[in-house]
This record gives sequence, C-alpha cells and structure tokens, in this order.
Amino acid sequence: MKKLVGLMAVAIAMTVVSLTSRPASADFTVCSQYRELIYVAYGYDDGAGWVSEGWWGVDPGQCTVVFAGAIPERFLYLYGENADRSVAWSGTQPFCIEPNNDFIIYGNYECYVNFIEIDTGNTGDWTHTLTP
Repeated sequence: MKKLVGLMAVAIAMTVVSLTSRPASADFTVCSQYRELIYVAYGYDDGAGWVSEGWWGVDPGQCTVVFAGAIPERFLYLYGENADRSVAWSGTQPFCIEPNNDFIIYGNYECYVNFIEIDTGNTGDWTHTLTP
C-alpha cells in the first residue's frame, strides 16, 4: 500500500511539472467565419505613433496568429478584405495600407482605410472572429 501511495505521489508530481513547464501562449489571433479567404491587417500605437502591418491570409473556418506574443497595448485595430476587395471589415480608426504588398507603415497621416477598434482589456491574448 505504501508503495502504491508513493507511486501515485510521483505520478501526480510529474503531471504537475509537465503542466506548469509549458510556455504560455499570448497572441493576437484572427478567425474567419466567412466563405472566402480574407486578408487582414492590424494597427496599433507603438508609443511613438501609429503603425499598421499586413497582410495575413485567414482561410474560411480557420484562425491565423497575426501578432505572436503578449499584446503590448490595450487597443488593437483590425481591417480585413476578401481577395477582390468586394467585401471589407472596417471601423472608424484611419490607418494606411499597401493594397498589393505586405507592409509595415509608420504614421497615419492622410490615410483613409478605417480599421475596427478592438479593446483587449489588457489581457495579453486576444482572438477576434470576422463574421459575414
């Protein structure tokens, strides 16, 4: 009986160690419930000004990490469009984009694409789903 209790204690200790030694995941993830591929860009304030980055493809019914790691700001901004740009997910915060190439753009002066504001509540990890 003592041997069984000892083995159980070792098994429990090993389980606790394996569960607590995994790295925590904290990312900004975008999911799609739309029937076509969506291209997304996101924006944020880096402390010195506005920055926008794109593009990431999000397949129908799938999710894509667009920012890996703990989210540094409470508010993020998101824009999405389908391949022929006939459908867009937009909001009220203007950012710049490069329509035909991947990009990182600093500043939003004279930029006219409006991104959705997302309040992450300082969670460090956020998933946003784009719906039809």
